[in-house]
Amino acid sequence: MRMSRLIILLCILLPTCVWGQDLVAPLQYGRPTPRPAVKSTPAAVTLPFFDDFARDGATPRADRWQHGGATVSAAGALLPPTVGVACLDAISATGDLYSTSLSTFPADTLCSLPLRLDGFAPADSVVLSFYYLPGGGGAEPWARVGNTPEEGDSLMLDFFRPTDSVWVNVWASPGISVDSLVSRTGTRWQYVALHIADSAFLDSAFAFRFRNFCSAEVTTKPGRAGNSDFWYIDYVLVDSHRDTLHPPRFRDVAFVQPAPSMLAHYRTMPARQYRPTDMASSLAMTITNLYSSDLASRYSYSVADSNGVPLWQYNGGYENAPAYLPAMQYQQVDAHAQPPVNGSFPLMTEPTTYLVTHVVREGASGDAFGDNDTVRFLQHFDNYYAYDDGTPDDGYGLTSTASQLFLAYRFDLHQLDTLTAVDLLFNRTTDGENLGVAFRICLWAADDAGLPGELLYRDAAARHPSADHLGRWQRCRLDAPAIVEERVFVGFEQEGNTFINLGFDRSYNSSDRIFYLTDDHWQQSIHAGSLLLRPYFGSEALVAIDEPATPVTTLRLWPNPANSMLFVDGLPHDALLVLYNIHGRPVASSRGAQIDVAALPAGIYIARVMGSIAAPQKVLIAH
Repeated sequence: MRMSRLIILLCILLPTCVWGQDLVAPLQYGRPTPRPAVKSTPAAVTLPFFDDFARDGATPRADRWQHGGATVSAAGALLPPTVGVACLDAISATGDLYSTSLSTFPADTLCSLPLRLDGFAPADSVVLSFYYLPGGGGAEPWARVGNTPEEGDSLMLDFFRPTDSVWVNVWASPGISVDSLVSRTGTRWQYVALHIADSAFLDSAFAFRFRNFCSAEVTTKPGRAGNSDFWYIDYVLVDSHRDTLHPPRFRDVAFVQPAPSMLAHYRTMPARQYRPTDMASSLAMTITNLYSSDLASRYSYSVADSNGVPLWQYNGGYENAPAYLPAMQYQQVDAHAQPPVNGSFPLMTEPTTYLVTHVVREGASGDAFGDNDTVRFLQHFDNYYAYDDGTPDDGYGLTSTASQLFLAYRFDLHQLDTLTAVDLLFNRTTDGENLGVAFRICLWAADDAGLPGELLYRDAAARHPSADHLGRWQRCRLDAPAIVEERVFVGFEQEGNTFINLGFDRSYNSSDRIFYLTDDHWQQSIHAGSLLLRPYFGSEALVAIDEPATPVTTLRLWPNPANSMLFVDGLPHDALLVLYNIHGRPVASSRGAQIDVAALPAGIYIARVMGSIAAPQKVLIAH
């Protein structure tokens, strides 16, 4: 009887409750990754063949691989053997899904160039080895990188037999989760080694390839289905006189994760907002040693301006790097693993970029594999804030039984500034579901609890994701510039609960600054990552990303001084003229030929045509 009453009570209450949450969904389209142009057909590769995908770039090295859709990623969250991995997923080199079929279909391929194995015999023990990891990363569901392949999916390895031009499958792994692999083997990344013993393969035209067989994710929400069944490959080696029983024990001290920002929170911030207090106190550097015993290594970093002029450097000296196996250890000594930020960038007003270079070396001369010994970071200062790296890994959105949803992203300022535009990157979807989602840009000040409080700005008219900008930045210019200070929350109000599919970057976790409102209180996101949402400041941002500034050649303001009405000659159609007081706050604006200034206090004002290359003009108001 008690249970029956409880069920009846729930049935009565549920329709009156508001339920909501934020969601992350896989991409349905990615950025095209065309093969870099090569001047001539690369020659066949001689042994040893090695690649740990540590070089910068979105595609595999052209002197090692043929192009088959696989991409290269820094993939810091995956903790690979060394920095950089090859990724095989369900998005092709053109940026499209290979298929939306629920049945298995072939997807990405990572195929080597021909290898010169002529001259080797079976007794030479030529071995191909590699590490692999399925998507998902073994993390909590809200922090997982890449979709886990299901049981019916697979990663396959084929050898090319030149004698009859046939590909022969020699190894495969069915779809499996990282958690299952860890419970079975005790490690995340799995090591595989295979003898190339058949004399039919020992030819000058031998090649090998990895293939990903996928199936689309089952979902009732087409706007949330997308890229699936990820596999990661790292540390591929083909060489002779090896065995298959043990992983190679190279004297290889290397970085595992990409270089971090030197700032405590942002990858990019406005130049005029930067202060030395924005610097991180220390950096998280993950360093590994793939040898069978500890190795002495030295670590340092240096900072230079855009002209290569050094600003400052740090030398962490020599420390012993512990052997990676069997306990998967990383460098723990703070001088290398948590180096202090012992300098700061100069105060600036104009956009500039600095290059930060980190180097780790085994001994005095380094080891055999130098690519993974150096990682770099370009520290940008511009006219916008960014937590993200500019590339979406997933899509973010809100769902609720409420008709209005609110998303707010926190940014901290050191001085008054004029927020003029917001860049958003909405992902492209198969059915264009998110094109019909209406939203309004909003700005909030912080309340006493540090949450979004007073509404500072709200678009007058609804906007929609632009069909011409899906998959790239869409600039939303504010109706009128907003003066903001200290802490501001930038986001939008969404009408309806269709998944809006805003780009979501997994490379840096700023979830503590993402808030959403679906009922009567703000909630913090639990999803590890950053929104592709960037607030822009100053008149430069009023020029759209893909359009030039509107020139104004003959702008005349009269009478000057003015006392009641200020007239404007030469203002382009629909251009916005804004008057600022001496504190930089906008006090009046017009898209027409006149502005009523009767209510403004007497004084000097600055008139600026937003989105124009015309110089600001002084206006005197004298009543």
